[in-house]
Amino acid sequence: MKTSFPIDESLHIDLRGQAGCEIVGRPGSGKSWLATFILLMAMALGAFPVICDTKRSDFYKLGQMFDSILGKGHVSCVAATPPQVAKELRLLNKLMNDRYEHNNGWGKDWVDFNLRPIVLIFDEFSATMAEADKDTAKEISDYMKQLVFKSRQMGGIYTVLCSQRLNSNVLDVNVSAEFGTRVAMQQLDKISLRLIFPQCDLDAIPFVDNLPGHGLVYSDYFKNPLPQPFVAPDLTRVDVPQVALKLFKSNEINSFKKENYWPF
Repeated sequence: MKTSFPIDESLHIDLRGQAGCEIVGRPGSGKSWLATFILLMAMALGAFPVICDTKRSDFYKLGQMFDSILGKGHVSCVAATPPQVAKELRLLNKLMNDRYEHNNGWGKDWVDFNLRPIVLIFDEFSATMAEADKDTAKEISDYMKQLVFKSRQMGGIYTVLCSQRLNSNVLDVNVSAEFGTRVAMQQLDKISLRLIFPQCDLDAIPFVDNLPGHGLVYSDYFKNPLPQPFVAPDLTRVDVPQVALKLFKSNEINSFKKENYWPF
């Protein structure tokens, strides 16, 4: 089972052995395009998409399209409100725990058992947490912690978390540090940089052009502990809905292990 794909010459995303990718950047910085690229590439590997987009923007429209293919009687794979987000995360946590219960093997992971990977796109995490009431925000935070800390071995759930700005009140530092790939699009304030690159001396971080698509990326696979400048893939000539639709339909028939507890 192939589990990785390139972002550029120096960076590969691997769905195996990582909790996910964290992307921070202001509106127009290119973070949604990068998240879209990861979504499409993960789907090309057979990953099932789950979308959380409380802005009800482009990702929400993709999720609606996926739901229309699933049809009536299926659990939705898109969330547009904080309570719906909490429900999706609850489903994913249950799936993860069911996978741990039904697939036992010392030293083995979801790839060894041929389990279908899931790519979770969580757009504008900070805005969702700000919109949620206190109890729902806590539920979302608790489920996110479980996914990030436990999903890499047997869960097979790769989370792409996007946010305009992060601080420790929105996302725990320990949770942020668990993401195997962390990206800062364009030039960010020091608070956000300190959270997304906690191991780095901020004065040593390389300069990056303040242009859409340009950013800094850190990966656990880098030998260099400092984030590196990169330019996100250009999708301006890609018909994203059409490509996503093709991938979703082509993945309806697959060779992954059949799971009776599969929620979607």
